[in-house]
Amino acid sequence: DIPMKFSAINASPQLYSDEKLTEAYKSARTIGVLRMAEEGLFFRAHFRTWFIPYTEIRRCFRRVQLVPAKLCCGKGDFAVENLVIEGEEGELAQIQLPGTRAAKAAMEELKARVPQASFSAPEKKEAHPE
Repeated sequence: DIPMKFSAINASPQLYSDEKLTEAYKSARTIGVLRMAEEGLFFRAHFRTWFIPYTEIRRCFRRVQLVPAKLCCGKGDFAVENLVIEGEEGELAQIQLPGTRAAKAAMEELKARVPQASFSAPEKKEAHPE
């Protein structure tokens, strides 16, 4: 069994050793590329496995990006679902999910695990015309 390496975001190395994170990762619930463990969430991105403790999460929301695509019958926009995780200092991660169902399931799971967090997108700042 090869030991896993994790990149922890805002997590103390003393509290979250690779051994402890490996056990948590193995027992976590999987939703798309996310794994929801007892103390935090894991996701894979850029050939790494990242860990964010729930105690660091202040806001979570879905960000849907429209990506222009050429299709067999012309052009259209392809919707890409992302889960955005914010901490005290701002955005910690934007995690691309496989679709709307996975995004909604992840949000519901996070609401249960991180009740202290806000689950709405930040207010957009209006541009002031000169």
